[in-house]
Amino acid sequence: MTIHSDPIVRRIHASAIAKVPAVLWGPPGSGKTARVLAYALARKLHHERWLLSRCEPIDVKPRVYHEGDVFVREPPEIKRLRAANGGLLFLDEFNRSARETEGAALDIIDAPPPDVWVVAACNPPSRGQAARSLESAAANRFIHLDVVSDAKAWADAQVGGWPEGDGDLTIPDAKELAKGDATARALTSAYIRRAPQVLESTPDNTVDAGKAWASASTWEYARRIHGVSLALKLDAEDLVALLSGCVGAGNATTYLAYVEDCDLPDPEELIRNPTKYVPPAGRVDKTVAALTALAGAIESNFTDTRWKAAWGIIDRVVQADQADAAMVYGDLLIDAYKRFGKKDSKAQQELTKPQTLMPERMARILVGK
Repeated sequence: MTIHSDPIVRRIHASAIAKVPAVLWGPPGSGKTARVLAYALARKLHHERWLLSRCEPIDVKPRVYHEGDVFVREPPEIKRLRAANGGLLFLDEFNRSARETEGAALDIIDAPPPDVWVVAACNPPSRGQAARSLESAAANRFIHLDVVSDAKAWADAQVGGWPEGDGDLTIPDAKELAKGDATARALTSAYIRRAPQVLESTPDNTVDAGKAWASASTWEYARRIHGVSLALKLDAEDLVALLSGCVGAGNATTYLAYVEDCDLPDPEELIRNPTKYVPPAGRVDKTVAALTALAGAIESNFTDTRWKAAWGIIDRVVQADQADAAMVYGDLLIDAYKRFGKKDSKAQQELTKPQTLMPERMARILVGK
């Protein structure tokens, strides 16, 4: 897969595939609007540029009064996106809109029409009095991407023109996306289990609250973005920028250090050779990450052979004196088993009963849940 030459466009692309609303921050003239519109054209997406700075709150959800009744209507930008069966809604100069208008737009950011992706652009608050920090409620709904002018790219473009990039904004196939997402799910789940205090860290000042900070929602964004980044094979610089835009630079750096240290094994290899798994000594967190990925792989393809292999690892984990990891893993497997039964009870009946595969003590604790 060819990688787009512009890092901002690459990050916009990853955010769009992950369906994470994005906000671009940069001074006037840094190319925020140009990049967003170029991206829409390259992807052949219908796009609507909406200047909320010119809108009142009522313009976001127009109301019509008729014979004593109130009817809520959609603004024309949303109607056109629906008519086009989706596209890109661009909220330009977002932080120049009134606070009340910003608040009124939250519903659209949270629940846009089907197949519509929302991206906004903001000027730094220091660039003129009209631009201000976002409210924390709005800020926590976006991935924040910093845009700076690239002198080399500008100079190159004067000679060879700006790269079109039509051929290098492809979307990975479903298999690659699912593989990346499964890896990211295992890693973020294990990381938050290891450091639960980082899940929520609301800033105590309005400036920081107006940018990227950690919450349950933005960690969900980070997981989705990480999975897409793996599928796109983005480099470390892109990944740091993307995850920092979700949960803040400090959290992103610490998480990625954990990811590198974790050295997650291939869950399919564990399924093929369960007796070869050796839990890392003294690293329950690494064992939990590996087993979380394994449980996800089992749930994605339930067969009796794979199910037995998954449980075959339990004794090896217990023998390594990592009973806590074994219990977490057992929880995950039982929950997956129950969900599978709700989807296909007949197929579930053909699986070996978990009580016969797990240690007796674990069976009494887990199956009784």
